[in-house]
Amino acid sequence: MIFLKLFLFLVLSMILIPAYPVLAYSKTSCQCVSFRLDDIQDYWLDSVQTKIIDTFHQKNASLTIGIIGNHIGQDFKLVHDVKTKLGKTPALEIANHGWNHEDFTQFSREQQGVLMKNTNEKISKLFGVTPSSFIPPFDTINSNTMIAFFENNFKYVSADVSQDNPSVFTKNTQVYHVPGTGQISNLTGNDNVWLHYDNQHVLVKIMSDIQKYGYSMVILHPPEFAQRTQSHYTNDVNTTQIKNLGLLIDSIKKSDIKIVTMDQIPSNMQSKSYPGWLGNVFMWNEKGIISDKQVLSNVNYLIDKKVITSSAVFK
Repeated sequence: MIFLKLFLFLVLSMILIPAYPVLAYSKTSCQCVSFRLDDIQDYWLDSVQTKIIDTFHQKNASLTIGIIGNHIGQDFKLVHDVKTKLGKTPALEIANHGWNHEDFTQFSREQQGVLMKNTNEKISKLFGVTPSSFIPPFDTINSNTMIAFFENNFKYVSADVSQDNPSVFTKNTQVYHVPGTGQISNLTGNDNVWLHYDNQHVLVKIMSDIQKYGYSMVILHPPEFAQRTQSHYTNDVNTTQIKNLGLLIDSIKKSDIKIVTMDQIPSNMQSKSYPGWLGNVFMWNEKGIISDKQVLSNVNYLIDKKVITSSAVFK
């Protein structure tokens, strides 16, 4: 098995370093990643929530936050932190994340519309903005959800890529489906523990998503950055994970990938050319034939040797 992997990697290396111009194909891409921080609410890990938001702000990286309407407004610390960052650079987008974080598919069209409307009105009253993006709790939507979505004048919906297909990005589209495509950690089922991925793995996944969908949407949750005591998370920041988040943002920027809000994805879409072999690289990585480190080292080698440019890979 080791010999087989070594052989395939050597073959891959020869493919990646051609003596002639590589074949390419064109697709629509924004060469960008959007981070979506879900479950923003009063008095629940609020120190952790504000630290995550502050980290993006300090790194000059845009962020979309999903606010739960019926659970916001009383926590001065959290509300003030969001208010002070709205309308500034980097961009902070507020999205509607339900009224009580309910499963919308369990309600009628009329009920779903009311829940959306209530949250929009609450956000507008508190922050002076009306969301154009809807993040369905539990990433579940149905046809009634989308009817209510249009009735409330939303333009962007972000569920999960396994349940909702991304949009084909064209001009004058009435609605954009920009589902989440990845995470920086995995929630284990039995003990409710968030296990973090290595930053190299996350970066390769972001690159793979951009090649596959034209963008990447990374979903974040506050407990991923909180200290855990026995069986529950506390309102104490996990400084190690916050530091890793900052390093991830740095590595994304060094890779010439833009960090944008959800509502900025369509405006950054352009027709781009990709090397014809790129899809195979990420497919082999997903199957475990080559490692994250091997993907990055090969791409960086080709960039350093000017065989390709970063724009040829991710633009």
